[in-house]
Amino acid sequence: MDPTRSILLALAKKAEEARLRWHADRAAVRARGETPTRSEAYAYHVQANLCLITAIDAADLPAGFRLYDVTLSRDPLAAAEQLRQAAVAHDHSGPIEVAHEAGRLAYKAAFAEPVTAQEQQHIDLLAGLPAARCDKIIELAEERTCYRKA
Repeated sequence: MDPTRSILLALAKKAEEARLRWHADRAAVRARGETPTRSEAYAYHVQANLCLITAIDAADLPAGFRLYDVTLSRDPLAAAEQLRQAAVAHDHSGPIEVAHEAGRLAYKAAFAEPVTAQEQQHIDLLAGLPAARCDKIIELAEERTCYRKA
């Protein structure tokens, strides 16, 4: 494997591992009945993705560039997603907190389900809002969810 492919694949693996770790942390927090906040795992996830996107952009990949059986898109964001999916990342899904393992697994299963049509409408509405309003609405929804369980 040439150096460009090796570097892109290594960065994609790190980005996917960071994403999995971030989601595992969120699942553990939700299993404890707490509201997730932006954590160090989230920051690492964002940095890993930015590194991957920057590397793809800097590599100036030719049209039709292939990694394994995947032809990468010319768009760096789409190519990053393709690389993360192609990378064989380590799944850090082992037990985080034994007492909350069932809740974490239920959250992980619910997260993996496809988005419904009604949820897609909510996504579209939130995507059309300014970032500050979107964050405010998500924060209020998470607070309401915590109070509903209590």
